[in-house]
Amino acid sequence: MKMSIPITNILGSPVTSLRLEEQVSLILTWAKKHQSKVVYLANSHMLMEAYWNLHFARVLEKADIVSPDGMPLVWMLRLMGFRNQNRVAGMDVFVNLCRLASVTDISVFFLGSTPEVLGSMKRKLEKEFPQLSIAGIEPLPFYPLTTEEDEALIEKINCSGAGLIFVCLGCPKQENWIAHHKDKINGVMIGVGAVFAVYAGLQKRAPRLVREFGFEWLYRLMQEPRRLWRRYGKTIPPFMYLAIKQLLTPYKRKLQKVKRDLTQENIILDLATLDTKKYSKIGEILVKQNIITKDFLEEALLEQKKHPELKIGEILVQNNFVSSSQLNKVLSNQNIKLGQIMLEKSLVSPVKLKQTLKYQTDNGGLIGEIMVNKNIITAESLSYLLVEQYWRKNFGSSFIKN
Repeated sequence: MKMSIPITNILGSPVTSLRLEEQVSLILTWAKKHQSKVVYLANSHMLMEAYWNLHFARVLEKADIVSPDGMPLVWMLRLMGFRNQNRVAGMDVFVNLCRLASVTDISVFFLGSTPEVLGSMKRKLEKEFPQLSIAGIEPLPFYPLTTEEDEALIEKINCSGAGLIFVCLGCPKQENWIAHHKDKINGVMIGVGAVFAVYAGLQKRAPRLVREFGFEWLYRLMQEPRRLWRRYGKTIPPFMYLAIKQLLTPYKRKLQKVKRDLTQENIILDLATLDTKKYSKIGEILVKQNIITKDFLEEALLEQKKHPELKIGEILVQNNFVSSSQLNKVLSNQNIKLGQIMLEKSLVSPVKLKQTLKYQTDNGGLIGEIMVNKNIITAESLSYLLVEQYWRKNFGSSFIKN
């Protein structure tokens, strides 16, 4: 079964028209297979660089994913018909991939930035994601590597077994570097810009409301006026003009096919792999969702030792550590079935689901695979559903955003 990734043309550049959770799912499928893939996180500055520079435009065209990182790109996609498009911000991609990689046995390599930033980032990663397998952390010099140095770096990354490679060199240097190493490095390379420094706590990220209203550029400008005022002054006005011009010009949206089609084998995430038990205990889930503190959980566990006949959830409710409604919501997510999510998203009708469940009872097999084989849903949709089911069971009803 072959599928294509939806792509929309914005100012002459391809932008992937998939939601954050869908892109994360897709990246994970590639990473598990150690496929050499390219992911760029685009904003108005990047698209203007491509508009003015033919070579850089070719770099974006050859990418596997060009994510709408900036809110202006998200607004354009919504106006062009993708009304459910959300922002695929670099920090959200970074955090979600690290979180999921830590429970799916995917190792990660961090490339670029400075030793100071990398050291601070590593300490925070080890604290937040103790199960994350860090395959390597490597700063890069500002000068170009020699052929021998570059070959040694490629060998080091490939020998590390990393499925995800985060590259932090700044735009357009990191995109050019990644493009040059496509099909040489066996993993998904993702250009993340300033994410390393922000995650490490050395730079501040704009508050959520500022980001959602599209003024993150202004927040960054106030932090680094000398470095950024020329860039923003040069790119924002022409981007606004060209964007408005494109939106006012009659067009027919086309969903282009990527050169390398996805196969069912590549797109399906194994449910057995995703459905780990690392965060399966209800108390740990409540802590992960910031509903209770670790101290409250420890108190409840001590109380349970005295009264083993009580469940941990009952103790938490009795001691007013958590409300019964909060506990019931978490429990409902923990026990959620794949078919239930399909019904919520109107992917199948109740009648079709009932027929499929009867077929499963008579013939065995996994419900998702049966639906794919019977062409009820696509393999791509199943991949997204498996990630959502895992996420809701272990971390709540939606992907976490920092």
